Amino acid sequence: MRGTWRVGIVLVAIACALCVVWADDQPQVTVHDKGMKTSAARWECTPGHEIHRQQISLASGARSYTIQVQGCFDPSHGAQHPCNEGLFGMPSPTRANWYAAGFMKVLVNGVDAVLYQDAAPRVMETGERGVVQFQWAHPAAEVGLRLMMLPGGSCLLADLQWRPREGQTVETVALALTCYPSYFTTANQRTGDRHCMTPRIDESEGHALDMVPGEDTWLYYYDTVFDMANGEGDGPCGALLAPAGVNGGRVSIGGYAVSTTINLDPGAGEARVGFYDFTGMTNAEAEKYMQQQALTDLAQLTETNFRPAPVREFDLAAFTAETNRLLEAAGEDGAALRPEVEELLARVAELKPAADAGDWAAEAELAGMLQTSADTFWKLKAFAVLNG
Repeated sequence: MRGTWRVGIVLVAIACALCVVWADDQPQVTVHDKGMKTSAARWECTPGHEIHRQQISLASGARSYTIQVQGCFDPSHGAQHPCNEGLFGMPSPTRANWYAAGFMKVLVNGVDAVLYQDAAPRVMETGERGVVQFQWAHPAAEVGLRLMMLPGGSCLLADLQWRPREGQTVETVALALTCYPSYFTTANQRTGDRHCMTPRIDESEGHALDMVPGEDTWLYYYDTVFDMANGEGDGPCGALLAPAGVNGGRVSIGGYAVSTTINLDPGAGEARVGFYDFTGMTNAEAEKYMQQQALTDLAQLTETNFRPAPVREFDLAAFTAETNRLLEAAGEDGAALRPEVEELLARVAELKPAADAGDWAAEAELAGMLQTSADTFWKLKAFAVLNG
């Protein structure tokens, strides 16, 4: 009882010190995982099948985006998890623009990797950065996507990676994107005037825009009718394309959906893109942003290390030495924690080399362990102080 009381005093002191540090009000990114929801299928698949749906929001202070993944998990589908409505969507800030139910497909050898959900989406970082990880077990390749927001940022940065499975060949990789700029025209029996602009060209509805690699580094989608300056629509949207790994592509500008196919170099193993939703902005405001800021965002997209910072910066040797020192310093008070801490050390020692070798599952597990073990180490540090 006396030990618990002493630890309580130390923990309160530590918490007060942290409050002083956090009071500096540094810019933060918040990430909110709303958890997996299940429901019986209606239009999404065969009625009665089980639909899994998960939403995760990232907010930078300037912009907030919600990503939704969904699919049918009925055993009749085997390894696939289809959904007639779409698999990977962006339901907010608007259901238009990057389509709420499904705006992105990752086509590996012509088959959408998002059909093969391998693990539940994972929140990897919050605070100084916001990072969410998705993994898909495509038959030909292990495919992963990390989405990131930086404090004050307007762009949802994305790092896509794929690794061929043993004995398999990745012949083609493409991103298929769908947006409804500013408004659902046909569904509401309205006619708009869609456009797609790049740094070199502005193409109009009814035409196709063939992308030039290295030149068309951003895509700006808008509708001259559904412009908030006219009191119509929600606002336009856009995309960034880092040149590395991009072989070209085409934007088909329809009167309802605008479809974009980005052809990637299958041997590159990685590509980076970014997404904007300019809900609440006029066409002129959004175009000005793209003309003035897209290159800055592109530099961030290209240069940022998407590996989870706690894992990337983790020093296994120093962590092990410090943990053993704390165990010794904690004396009898820390004896109850020793089995848990030693088990953690053993698992961390297994995960770190795999994470450094590019194993996303190992990185996710290691990041989770470091986060969930924080309370244990606060207690261990408190015992070390009390016995020191």
